[in-house]
Amino acid sequence: MDKPWPQPRIEELLISILEEIQSVKVPTRLWSVADIAAYLNRSKITIQQRVVCKPDFPNAIRIPTHTGKVGPLWYADEVKRYVRKHQKK
Repeated sequence: MDKPWPQPRIEELLISILEEIQSVKVPTRLWSVADIAAYLNRSKITIQQRVVCKPDFPNAIRIPTHTGKVGPLWYADEVKRYVRKHQKK
């Protein structure tokens, strides 16, 4: 009778799975004005008039289409970094 395959220890298996998950690059999501407004619990107009217009706010991405340009988009991680930078210590 054949011997069963050796079973790895659960810790080794979990470490292997974690390393695999960490090696996968997940694309950063793009946020619209509405997404930023929801994140900051503010209105879209407030975000447009008082936040994204600031010179130190991350630059918008404007993707051209056959009918013109899509509204401005921002990398979510850049917006979050900007918010954290303005947190009171």
